[in-house]
Amino acid sequence: MSQLTPLGLVKILGQVTAIMVFPMVGGAVAGLVVDGMMGTSPLFVLLGLAAGTLLSSVGIWLLIRAGVRKGYTDGVKRHD
Repeated sequence: MSQLTPLGLVKILGQVTAIMVFPMVGGAVAGLVVDGMMGTSPLFVLLGLAAGTLLSSVGIWLLIRAGVRKGYTDGVKRHD
């Protein structure tokens, strides 16, 4: 298994945080703006959160897939 340094782990934690937080908060804020303009509450906030959650899920899946390809799971480094 490839060794991750503490700095590498902090980097991954930062990536996961960014992948999870930005789409969800962005979707909620966009939903608040649209709800304010259309007078529909909380419809677009919930839709924005749902879209942000879906985007976050895809982003985490891609990050995990990249880690597997780098060999962080079974010790065999793969070259694409």
